[in-house]
Amino acid sequence: MKKIIQSLLAVFFIFYSDFLLADEVTLNGASLIKQHCAECHGEQGNGIGSTVDKKEGIPKIAGFSAILIFDILDQFKSNEREALDVMNKNKQLTNMIKISKNLSGEKLEAISLYLSEQTFLQSNNTTSTNKGLVVQGKQLHEDLCNDCHIKNGTSAADDAPILAGQNRQYLIRQFKQLSTSKRYIPKRMKRKFRKLSEKDKEALIEYYTSAP
Repeated sequence: MKKIIQSLLAVFFIFYSDFLLADEVTLNGASLIKQHCAECHGEQGNGIGSTVDKKEGIPKIAGFSAILIFDILDQFKSNEREALDVMNKNKQLTNMIKISKNLSGEKLEAISLYLSEQTFLQSNNTTSTNKGLVVQGKQLHEDLCNDCHIKNGTSAADDAPILAGQNRQYLIRQFKQLSTSKRYIPKRMKRKFRKLSEKDKEALIEYYTSAP
């Protein structure tokens, strides 16, 4: 079912986008980001550069493919993906499920297209002191992950998330959710992911957060 949905999303973005003015979509996306997303993710999707990013595990989402971003937002909107509660500027708890449910499909599309046009900036101070673990993670990535997460996890090709230079706490949380089936995992990834030991997962996280 997920493959069918992703295929339909791909067709939607290819053909429907032809009927939209690129400048208008970008403008609408930028405005929506400021209104709904920038407080946590920043205006370009690279976070706000504070300790909150690192402590809470707010992901960098700039430069992801529009199809992937839309799919993630749709998972939140459909309550199919676990969301992190964060305190907003009004001292109220909110999360991506609450935010996405209040946005129409057209608005989610505009946000997705805008973020896909931004440049992913790797997290600062992510160089690992555990060189052995990084080497192990690099080998695991090349053996198991590089077919989809190409270029050492730095590319958004094939609608895969960018992993290199990502927020450490975010990766830890996602690996945990994948391990406990709290998050959808693509069939092509499931078989490989299940082969990983806890030490393997730790090595992969160390490799990605060392910004290869």
